[in-house]
Amino acid sequence: MNGVLIAVEGIDGSGKSTLVKYIENELKKEGCQVARVATREMEKEPVFQAVVDGYSLDPHSPAYMFFFQLLHAHKADRARRALEEGKIVVTDRWDLSFYVWHENFGFFSKESNDLRKGISRLAFRDLKPHLGIYLDVSVDKALDRRMFGRGDVVNDIEAEKRFYTTVVTAYKSLAEHHGWITVDANDGFEQVRKTAWKLVQEVVK
Repeated sequence: MNGVLIAVEGIDGSGKSTLVKYIENELKKEGCQVARVATREMEKEPVFQAVVDGYSLDPHSPAYMFFFQLLHAHKADRARRALEEGKIVVTDRWDLSFYVWHENFGFFSKESNDLRKGISRLAFRDLKPHLGIYLDVSVDKALDRRMFGRGDVVNDIEAEKRFYTTVVTAYKSLAEHHGWITVDANDGFEQVRKTAWKLVQEVVK
């Protein structure tokens, strides 16, 4: 496999999608062959919703988790094919988000860590990023971006803060454990893009 896999993780509102698009565009300007892969492809979102609604999948149920693992596996397969073609693959989220959720929430959090690792391995088949970037942003900053930047409606702000505080703590621990590079995303995109692009250049040279 001659390609390079670059993954970006972080909570909602950290700037993942913006950074992934920026990296993709800059690499293309450099003449690189780039493939961007996502777990949920926007053009297929109606299909995703049709399955969830049609089968009444509860987001906290085992069925929903396995459905998402199917999507993760499909994403990993597309990434692997692109890597085998020598492309640089850029993706918003990888396996860290799986662990963040299932170690802390839902039925799977009560299972053993070995089982969670096994389930993740079935989907990702131990395909690890050559560069993993975790965008570290405060919960308050992320909420501001979501509500006032994107217009998201948050019905219970305190509950949202409690949820994402747990998520941020888990992300930080996992990023350090798995060797991901933490980038401070609190001060706006300009500094983030400079830091991230330097990291990208080092791994693709």
